[in-house]
Amino acid sequence: MSFLPTVLLILSLPVGFLGYALGVQVVSALPLSEETRGFIVVFAPLFIAGLCMLPFLIPFFDRMAKRDLAQHARDTEAATNGGRDDPDEEPG
Repeated sequence: MSFLPTVLLILSLPVGFLGYALGVQVVSALPLSEETRGFIVVFAPLFIAGLCMLPFLIPFFDRMAKRDLAQHARDTEAATNGGRDDPDEEPG
């Protein structure tokens, strides 16, 4: 199931849109002054959309982080061994 994080990444966009729409509905129903409403209507729905998208994005970025950490470990191991693949191998 290595494709699951990619599928979740794609699904995060419609979920974020639905979260944004929900945020707009909630904020527009609040009894606020005009100047306060303008500021909150811009940022609160974006925050809600981001919170809705977060569970879908975490597996994708986790997979990328694991890949990068494994590459760093291989690079560090190669530098420690002087470029040799087998650390028990005699130089020469």
